[in-house]
Amino acid sequence: MIHPFQRILICTLASQGEPAILLAASRSHIFSFSLDDGSLLSTWQSKNGRRTNSSDLNDPSKKREDPGSTGATEGNDHGERPTKRQKRSSSDKGSESSSAEIVTENGKSKPSKSTKARPTDPNVVNLASTADGQFVVAVTDEDKRIRVFRLSPDGILEQLSERSMPKRPCAITFTPDETTIICGDKFGDVYALPLLLNDIRGQVSPQAPTEQLAEADHPTASNKYVPSANSKTVHTLRNQKALQHQKSLTNQKPHRSVGTFEHQLLLGHVSLLTDVACVSIPDTDVAGSHEKMYLITADRDEHIRVSRGMPQAHIVEGFCLGHSQFVSQLCVPSWNTRLLISGGGDDFLLVWDWLSGRALHKVDLRSSLDDFARRRALHPSLNVARSDADRMRSGWNGAIAVTKILAAESKTATGDLRRFIILACEGLPGILIFNASEDGAIEHEAYLALPSNVIDINLSRHQDCIAYAMDTDHTAFSQSQLVDESRRSERLSIGIKRFSTETGLWDEDSGLRTAIFGAIRDRHIDNEDVEGQKVTKGGSGSLLYGLENLRKRGQAK
Repeated sequence: MIHPFQRILICTLASQGEPAILLAASRSHIFSFSLDDGSLLSTWQSKNGRRTNSSDLNDPSKKREDPGSTGATEGNDHGERPTKRQKRSSSDKGSESSSAEIVTENGKSKPSKSTKARPTDPNVVNLASTADGQFVVAVTDEDKRIRVFRLSPDGILEQLSERSMPKRPCAITFTPDETTIICGDKFGDVYALPLLLNDIRGQVSPQAPTEQLAEADHPTASNKYVPSANSKTVHTLRNQKALQHQKSLTNQKPHRSVGTFEHQLLLGHVSLLTDVACVSIPDTDVAGSHEKMYLITADRDEHIRVSRGMPQAHIVEGFCLGHSQFVSQLCVPSWNTRLLISGGGDDFLLVWDWLSGRALHKVDLRSSLDDFARRRALHPSLNVARSDADRMRSGWNGAIAVTKILAAESKTATGDLRRFIILACEGLPGILIFNASEDGAIEHEAYLALPSNVIDINLSRHQDCIAYAMDTDHTAFSQSQLVDESRRSERLSIGIKRFSTETGLWDEDSGLRTAIFGAIRDRHIDNEDVEGQKVTKGGSGSLLYGLENLRKRGQAK
């Protein structure tokens, strides 16, 4: 069965009038499904940090020269002795990870000391899209790249650019006009970079950044090594010998080109950055309809900082201080952009007037999770290990880590306006729904109990549909207890909840859920189909669960 989906995203192409498209990331793949009939539309994969063209594999001019060819053992033009070469068996030709042996001039061979392992394809760790659903941004972790795609009405992802950041990106959002990507990295810095390579949508050059990165990955004759020292700055005999050795080097090891594209450093934290939001509110100091932009950033050190928008992002307007653990999620409701809802490793949510830095409401999560655990731990529809079930009888006694906060506003059939705060926590087999008022008062309303732990949730543009991804590898309430191998293929990985205008509740779209499950099963999407990248037992935990790593040692859970 496929590795669990670690990120999902609902895209609605407003200008096309087409059904919404669900994007789901599983390791290095992005699958697109139709939310009309649940069919699988397309698949995209990141290949070792760059795009790959399948036609290159069939082009003889682009194939590597086989070092085991006949002419490799013959003498060269200068009559010198033949050099050592690698010999590969016929079954292993073309495989970088194949075993090799060194053949000497006397015909004897000895095994090599090490073999080159196949590089791991980078995992997709974040997905975001513009409001019109036309452009999608994906972040891959290992190669630190931000990729921009154009999403077609038939679900095809066309990659327009890829840019390698100095540090690993961990949070992305857009400016209100959706022309600029705001990216925060694990070093604590926040960058601004254009969404497209030029300002005119529809006239995009998709090759420039990719070509620059490809050139940086291969050595060229121009990469001649030039030492920074010289005979005037080196005096000791030992250093002079080192300098002569450096001058004898012909080629410099190629380095990946980073930062050759347009980008701007906006601000920095002294701790690991966890989330970023960009908000515009009316500027009361200027007459008319002028709006002022702000950047709200959160970090591991319990801080929420409010800074001015570009180009004055270096000016700090204030802080929202009240958390005692890491802050992992920020949410600004669309119905009141002066409100901010924050959560992380604490037992509560905080509702802020972020411009003044004043906490308005404190929402207890521990009591809600205790009640949920007691009700659902022994439910027959849950695949709960006996040890976890016994533990949950007394309530949720583990740590709380908020993975996603969403704000939705929908109308019922009678015209009543309902506002919700939707919450997902790490290791929780369900979704928490809170009622919200315009001034930010929040109270718990319902549980959306699910058979497996929720990994990610996302809201449609019309805020009437919730998509969720579940963990198919581990038992409910657990991040380490694995499900029996024979039952993994039976577990659902994606589901859809729709808002009912008749009842005002969130109901499961069981037909669409079954259709998506059938599309995955019928197309035989599994990790063995992807160039042998089979998921090892228990290997998905680090990709699905990681927020507890933000908790500092010695702090109470």
